[in-house]
Amino acid sequence: MTKLETATHVFLIAVCCLAGGLLIEQRFFSGEDSGLPTAPTVVGREVKLPGADWQSAPVSVLLQISSTCHFCNDSMPFYRKMMAARQASGAKIPVIVASADAVPVMQQHLADRQVSVDKVLHSRLDGIGAVTPTVYIVDSKGMIRRVFTGELDSSGQRELLSIVERGKV
Repeated sequence: MTKLETATHVFLIAVCCLAGGLLIEQRFFSGEDSGLPTAPTVVGREVKLPGADWQSAPVSVLLQISSTCHFCNDSMPFYRKMMAARQASGAKIPVIVASADAVPVMQQHLADRQVSVDKVLHSRLDGIGAVTPTVYIVDSKGMIRRVFTGELDSSGQRELLSIVERGKV
């Protein structure tokens, strides 16, 4: 086999691997085809989460996070900032974490990252979505009013902090 033939074979194998990888990514990892509800479609839906008392405040913050989620862990400094802003403003907004992790695992995960929340519940939030991190603003009737998905940019952080500081959407 000549050097040209060897180079051609290597090139064809690389192209096939790239095409196969793109097909696998599109089929199994595409957010559009995931079948999960998107942020606009969940606004107005009721959150059924055993252990959450939505009536205790005009609005509540519901964090859907996971201890193994890279973006959740990258967002922990912002969650600390959000909790400090809530405390400084005197707002009585409950902050609840819903996680597929066992409650003690998530409580320890949050404690290790110095994020203090009001309640940690074990839930996958079936019917709403499984994207982590997601922050839901839930009203006193248990209806979703706002959704912030993924690691927030500066404008998303400002908007969420404003809601937390004012205690309303």
